[in-house]
Amino acid sequence: MIKVYGSTDNTNTHTDTSKTLLGAKQYATRHGLRNVSIRIGYNVTLLEYKDSGKWYSYNDFLEAFN
Repeated sequence: MIKVYGSTDNTNTHTDTSKTLLGAKQYATRHGLRNVSIRIGYNVTLLEYKDSGKWYSYNDFLEAFN
């Protein structure tokens, strides 16, 4: 399967931007986006989000509420 990183906007539309997570984060930062996601085949999963200039994993976010 093809693995491609990208950004997800407020309408949950994934846009392919990079082959690496770092590249996707840099693209998102430069274009004012807050979410980074990964597309494997046709499936998209949110990986990280940016808040106050720092990247956070969605796993860390969910664990904070348990």
